[in-house]
Amino acid sequence: MPSYLDYWSTNYKYPQVANMMSLKRYYKIRPVLEKVRQNCLKYQGLDRKFSIDEMMIAYKGSKAGKRKQYMKDKPNKWGFKNYVLAGVTDWFSFLCQQPNRASKIIALVPNEHAPSDASEISDSETELHDERTNSSTPLSSPAPSIASSLANLTIDSTDNEESNVDVADIIPDSIVREITESNYENVPSLSAIPSLPSTPIAPLASSLSVSSRKTRSKKPPTVSAKRIKKAKKFQLTYNWRLAQFRHQVTIEADENENYNDLPADDSALSFFYLFFSSNILSSIVEQTNLYSVQETGKSIQLSEEEFRDFLALHVIMGIVVMPSYLDYWSDKFRYAKIADIMSLKRYQQIRRYLHFVDNNMADGDKYFKVRPVVEQIRQNCLKQQKIESKFSIDEMMIAYKGSKAGKRKQYMKDKPNKWGFKNYVRAGVSGIIYDFILYGGDDTFRNHMFSEEELSLGFGAQVVVALCQSIERKPATIFCDNFFSSPEPLFIPREKYGIFALGTIRSNRLRGADAVLPTEKVMKKKPRGNFVEAVCDQNRLAVVRWNDNKAVTFISSFVASEPLENIRRYCKDAKEKINVQCPQIVRQYNRHMGGVDLADMLISLYKTPFKSRRWYLSIFAQMLDICINNAWLLYRRKHSSNAKAKISLKAFRYDIYDLLLKENRSAKRNRTEATKIVKPHVARPLSPVKYDNHDSRKYTRLYNECRHCDITHHPEENPL
Repeated sequence: MPSYLDYWSTNYKYPQVANMMSLKRYYKIRPVLEKVRQNCLKYQGLDRKFSIDEMMIAYKGSKAGKRKQYMKDKPNKWGFKNYVLAGVTDWFSFLCQQPNRASKIIALVPNEHAPSDASEISDSETELHDERTNSSTPLSSPAPSIASSLANLTIDSTDNEESNVDVADIIPDSIVREITESNYENVPSLSAIPSLPSTPIAPLASSLSVSSRKTRSKKPPTVSAKRIKKAKKFQLTYNWRLAQFRHQVTIEADENENYNDLPADDSALSFFYLFFSSNILSSIVEQTNLYSVQETGKSIQLSEEEFRDFLALHVIMGIVVMPSYLDYWSDKFRYAKIADIMSLKRYQQIRRYLHFVDNNMADGDKYFKVRPVVEQIRQNCLKQQKIESKFSIDEMMIAYKGSKAGKRKQYMKDKPNKWGFKNYVRAGVSGIIYDFILYGGDDTFRNHMFSEEELSLGFGAQVVVALCQSIERKPATIFCDNFFSSPEPLFIPREKYGIFALGTIRSNRLRGADAVLPTEKVMKKKPRGNFVEAVCDQNRLAVVRWNDNKAVTFISSFVASEPLENIRRYCKDAKEKINVQCPQIVRQYNRHMGGVDLADMLISLYKTPFKSRRWYLSIFAQMLDICINNAWLLYRRKHSSNAKAKISLKAFRYDIYDLLLKENRSAKRNRTEATKIVKPHVARPLSPVKYDNHDSRKYTRLYNECRHCDITHHPEENPL
């Protein structure tokens, strides 16, 4: 649950917790750490080998003072450090150890004096009835059992193929002598045996042509996007000098502009349908039924009403999180708000055949499996961008750790989700995502057109240009970090699209401005708040290097250092916050750069769980979260002047879940045999409870007791 209060709340009440203890009683319980530590020390005699490491106890609050620490390599980066002594014995892996090669070989060795298979009586249909087969020839004699020296041999548990045991020490001399003295010339041929018909031997060529080994089916060739040759690199001529920037631009917001086609009923589901529209629902239902026919020969008969139930389950799964989706239907952890809507078998069937496109329509797109849904959601997001004119561009990671995504899966060490799909996003200052591009290598800009100048730019600059092409309201401003920034992607949007840009920039991309600016080492020696400004009047660009904790360099096409402002920074020497001089370019960057990070944070709060080996389902879950968060932010923006703006994201998600289940349908659900809900039975009490000399009927009831009260109905008093 997102909060411990939700276990007792009306919407998310969890009976397994709420019925055991009241909320007031829970407040009075405090863990006694020393007693737990002493109890752990009692059982350390089970191990002789220990490991020592630090463990982070997650805490992000501001009341812990210096107790709270930061470790960037831990999953929980902020919290309390806890140094732990733990045993190294992994009893689970020891018990579940797979049999190695040595144990498999020793299992084939018969015990001493064990009867052979030839000595047993077999069916007449499978045995050869001939006098020669019953004689004491080497072919028909029972297999002698190997002596106990081999059966009792201790073989090393490692899988080393080289054995140090001499073969002569294992096999008895009698067996070796019997094998070497056998006369193989007297062995009869198969054609000489009367009970077997002689069959001609097939030619070698024909026998080799038939192979029982399964071969991997070859996939049909796919048409990949042609790699466009880069044109001659676009270069500008620069004339940098230390002066004041005189090409400042101020963009005023239009208060009369409003969002496009906002719903009139003000329900959470109506705002959700602005981004996850009804045509997406019908398309997914159609493709899922088609995919089930292609795989099994029959349709799963998925309807739009049932798919809305499926979506509703995943919406609330993002709030009430369990380790496995099977736990929602289990007897011990059953959650009625999910298990009473759809049976587990039907849920798994829809999950198994969920599909978004016909596989026969492959066109070489790396994201072909999910492209129709992604593109439709992107177009719906672009319709709502008219009111904002300041955007931030940054990358977002769609978490995925599987091995089926190939080169689509990327690694970014500085992101919370280090493994996954790269998604380059343009978001407003409010956190609403308006446009995005999935990274696909050379196939990233499949649906974008560039001029010759834009094709010569680097990859980061092309991302900026591609995301600027879809901006409708101009003039506008974009903010990006040093991965995307260089003088060229700031110059082209201003001259061609009427879009101004600002961002941090790396020292190796300054195009000669570093010659007139002091180095970062020199800036670090200057007082905090000191800055230097360089301008290029020819291209109308400004570069500002500012010293804070370290030297940071900014580049802009519409603002520079003026007007200056003061900000509060903590000083270690004075042990208090002091005023630090701050250029205007830094203030603009800090105010407007966090749109993508805000959207990423909102998605992580109640992330829709959709773990699967099919990589494109992770992208679909991310698109679903983007639609919900955009709808919530849009809802709050519309009702900013009344109390409805205070609705939380958790409550908004629950409203979507509730309305998806109740929209255009009666209160009583029509159940079929495929969707019949089976109520869990009451489990028997465990042995410690059953034999503790206390009444265990409070945990289980007799066959003639009412489940809703404590009255026992006797059969003789209530005859049928």
